Amino acid sequence: MFRQLKEMFRKEEELPFTLASGEVPGWISGEYSQVEKNHKDRVDLARGNILPNIDKLRELVGFLGSAEHEEAVHPKLGNVVEKSLPLYKKAMMSALNRQFPEGPDDFYGAVTECLKGCLKSSAGPGRYLIGVFQEEMKAIRAVIDQIGREMNSLNPAIAEARRKGEELSRVRQIYDSYLHACEEFRQVEDHYPLLTNRSLVLQREIKVIDEELCRLKTDPREKQIDELHAEETRLKEEHERERSEFTALGNMIVHVLKRAEKVALKNNNVALAKKTHTLAVLLSKSEIPSIPVLCQELNEVLPEIIVMVTHGDISLKNREEHQYFSDPSLLPGKMQEMYARIEGTDHRYKEIIRTIHGSNFMKEKESLDRRYHEKTSELADVDRSKESLEGRLVTLKEEMQVFLHQTEDRIALYSGKKVIICKEAERPR
Repeated sequence: MFRQLKEMFRKEEELPFTLASGEVPGWISGEYSQVEKNHKDRVDLARGNILPNIDKLRELVGFLGSAEHEEAVHPKLGNVVEKSLPLYKKAMMSALNRQFPEGPDDFYGAVTECLKGCLKSSAGPGRYLIGVFQEEMKAIRAVIDQIGREMNSLNPAIAEARRKGEELSRVRQIYDSYLHACEEFRQVEDHYPLLTNRSLVLQREIKVIDEELCRLKTDPREKQIDELHAEETRLKEEHERERSEFTALGNMIVHVLKRAEKVALKNNNVALAKKTHTLAVLLSKSEIPSIPVLCQELNEVLPEIIVMVTHGDISLKNREEHQYFSDPSLLPGKMQEMYARIEGTDHRYKEIIRTIHGSNFMKEKESLDRRYHEKTSELADVDRSKESLEGRLVTLKEEMQVFLHQTEDRIALYSGKKVIICKEAERPR
């Protein structure tokens, strides 16, 4: 029986406080307004008690030192009154005659400063007046205490209003973060299809270009270009081989010239030593020297070097040195012949290059290759951007949930009720 009665009168569990996401700003504004109203009402109530007391203080302070008081003051205390009373009244009136604004916080601040001034004046010049105006100073002190009690009674309300204001500001801050995440999510969602469409367009364009490149591979002109490339490779190798032969011949001549230079210096033939040295430096350079200049300088030194060989001053080391340093006409002729071959090969090589690059077929192929590279590079960039946006969407979705739950928790903490925030479509009917 008792259990049945308990079940009948059992308090139903309180339902959650439900808000649509779009209603949160309105709820925050409404709570702000209510907090401000309650705060203002409480301060206005205190104002009704404080301002009359401030007026009463003005009267009491103004009464000090009047003609009635002067008659009652003992002559021995006259100096105290004469020195301290003006200072006390001036300080008190300065504190009491300030402006007391309508705004709750401004009013609270103004009264606080007024109280500080009154207490400071009473503790300063006012302490010398207690012995002269005992009853009057007691009355003044009583009114100051009354104002102080009224202000103290406001402190909890002030603290509560500030606390609630800070909590609401925190709710608004978190909810604003939720709104920013929602807005960015919408922007990313709107941008993602554009990237998808661009990716599809690029894939189609790349396919067309690829088909064109495949078609060119079967073009008869492709075989001609391949043959030209083969000739290009052959001429390049031939040119390098001829350059190597020329360099090897030059190195052989340099070795002999250095030996000749030493012999010339030994024989005090400075002019010949200088010529052989200059010629050796010229042949040691990586680039091919001017053949006319080279042959002229060789013709100047070869007869004297051959004389050195004949007299045994220079010993030749191999068959090649004996061949070219036995007859002064052989070496210049050989170098002219080698240079002519190098120059001819280089000329044919450059002609092949110009032919390949001047071909309409190659221009068409290079254009397709360039477009293919541009499109594939752009497609890679688009795909990377899509991947980045996909990751950002996942992150934003998680952030939105976190911010929404944090907003619910903050409102619940503020209101003392369980709160559910949902989108309009999800709101219970």
